[in-house]
Amino acid sequence: MKKFAAVLFFVLLFQVCAGRATAQSVHLANSINADQLLPKPSECDTLEYARLECIYEQTDVDTVLSQSRDEFFILSIGDVYSLYKGYSSFRLDSACKAMNWNITYAQGDSLSDIYLTSGQLPEVLYDMRIDVFTVNEYNLFDFYQYEDSTARFVWTLLPDTTEVCGYVCRKAEATFRGIRWTAWYAPAIPISSGPWKLNGLPGLVLWAYDDRGTHDMRLNAIRKAKQNGIYMEKEGRFRMKRERVNALLERSRTAPSTYKSLSGYTVTHTDAKGNPLPTPAKRRFHVPYELE
Repeated sequence: MKKFAAVLFFVLLFQVCAGRATAQSVHLANSINADQLLPKPSECDTLEYARLECIYEQTDVDTVLSQSRDEFFILSIGDVYSLYKGYSSFRLDSACKAMNWNITYAQGDSLSDIYLTSGQLPEVLYDMRIDVFTVNEYNLFDFYQYEDSTARFVWTLLPDTTEVCGYVCRKAEATFRGIRWTAWYAPAIPISSGPWKLNGLPGLVLWAYDDRGTHDMRLNAIRKAKQNGIYMEKEGRFRMKRERVNALLERSRTAPSTYKSLSGYTVTHTDAKGNPLPTPAKRRFHVPYELE
């Protein structure tokens, strides 16, 4: 069965406000195109329907900029796949689907204000049968995709317990690609998955954080899914190795003046009179999940 995957209707720019990374939407509608329909997104196959949906509140901290970013993610879980993506993106998909993707530029601007996100967030699809992740990353104009078949966490199971959303959780620790993780998993939910790439435990990961204080993902709500498909957009992506994607993301965010878009797009900065200005060298918000 075919389903449509959401396209990036709106470009998000970043602002800094009280030490927190926030977002500003760029409106695409004008007096000419306001009533014209936006292009429909490309088609992709629904892999399966989710049976469980978990909402996580995630806080990321850029220790260089001393900024933090809060975002809600949704983990959609089926029998074979799980998908971790931004909750705003998920809600945008649902709103567009309800309108059968017949959306004008003006309506698109309204939706972008409603479902605003604080950054370009990763989408992580996990094939639980074969332990392979497919990851979509975004960088302004460029869309990357890579497969990861070596994401193996070697967990140390500990006797500590805590409660998250009414579930008794047990503690586990592991070092993965240069970052030390603590995870709290629920044996009562026997699904070996969790936020981002966290996997390999005898229960769903409900809370996880790293020892650097840069990532914290905690379950906020859990519910049965209502016929929401799990799919991963593949068209229009630059497919490459994980290491190269991570390197490109780091360069574009920590040294933006040296980054050249793979799509060939450029951003021109001008003053009030329209005179060109050099590309700002200011570091953008960047918190890597992996150091190796």
